[in-house]
Amino acid sequence: MTEETNTISLRDRQWVDAWPLEKASIMKAIFSAYYQPLWVTAFRMLADRSLAEDMVQEVMGKMWEMERLDHIRSNMGGYLHRSVVNHSLNKIKERKRWALQEEADMPDTRQSMSTSTQQSIQKDIEQAISGLPDRCRLVFVMSRYELLSNQEIADLLEISIKTVENQMTKAFRLLRENLSHLQK
Repeated sequence: MTEETNTISLRDRQWVDAWPLEKASIMKAIFSAYYQPLWVTAFRMLADRSLAEDMVQEVMGKMWEMERLDHIRSNMGGYLHRSVVNHSLNKIKERKRWALQEEADMPDTRQSMSTSTQQSIQKDIEQAISGLPDRCRLVFVMSRYELLSNQEIADLLEISIKTVENQMTKAFRLLRENLSHLQK
């Protein structure tokens, strides 16, 4: 371990230990130390300044509500980063859900298939996607719905590009298997 890592670990450990007694001053120090990099992470994911601010404030607010921080022993930055990423991914999913709902509410000008057939196919596709393993589904949604590159996905999830490629291959294989009944 480097000296810098030891210093950060010691600082984080001191913050965790003193949290119940000095919550306000420690929260101020944590906010000062981590707000900017957390905001940058959220902004890169959401491409919306105020939404990125909301995500960081939400994570900080949840931390403020905690009685103790014993589960964060040595990597406060990693914990906060992961929390912001998770909150941002949830917001992306929520926005996508709203977009899909709005799209479903719009009248379809292509009347080649009946509405019930289209709805049935859409339901089958959504079920097949939701049936993917968690990591596989996350990578697939980020790639196909959020239009992120493999590199962006790898960076956001802190995994290798090869893992992203493998997860996409797995997703396509499973979707082909689960949707084979739609091929006529």
